[in-house]
Amino acid sequence: MAKPLVVQFGAASSSFAIHLLERSDIYGARRRVMLDAQGRPCTRAALTPDGRQLLASGMTAQGYFTAAGHSVARAALVGLDAKGAVIEPKPSTLGVAQALSGPLLPAALIDFELRSIYSLQPEQIDAALEQSLKSGQAFSCPFNYVTGLEVETAHILHNDEGYFALVGQPAEFDWVQEGQTYAAPALEEVSDDLDFDAL
Repeated sequence: MAKPLVVQFGAASSSFAIHLLERSDIYGARRRVMLDAQGRPCTRAALTPDGRQLLASGMTAQGYFTAAGHSVARAALVGLDAKGAVIEPKPSTLGVAQALSGPLLPAALIDFELRSIYSLQPEQIDAALEQSLKSGQAFSCPFNYVTGLEVETAHILHNDEGYFALVGQPAEFDWVQEGQTYAAPALEEVSDDLDFDAL
């Protein structure tokens, strides 16, 4: 079971058990199962281009290889920024008290790239935070379910269905004012001196 989401509101802390909401939790789900002539469920597989290997579902999901074809362990992979510098992994925030910011303006919830939604079940909730959330206020804090290369943002709120954490990143937009001319990005010059004999 996952560690709880722990938040700090003023001097008091609150903790919530979290559950990732899937589409099937809201709308339900149906699954179509293919059966063979004997009524047994079929398993998806694929042949390699040369027809020599049969790949069952999941056999290539976690494979990483060098240009020379050697496998690379997932633990050996590192993240790089735009300049090629190594990015240090950010630890999970679960189980560690995170300071709440807010209350948030409505624009913070609108200008937000939503990636996942968690249902929150209060394990221990501060009365002041409970009252603020139930009055319609929303708060935010850093959020990482597992160790990763970036820290996301969780917006904590309450409605008639309960407590929720909307997880993602603030969206960034380049706005164009009315009457303002939009300048398209400059294209690189391409030489037309092609050597067709080399092809």
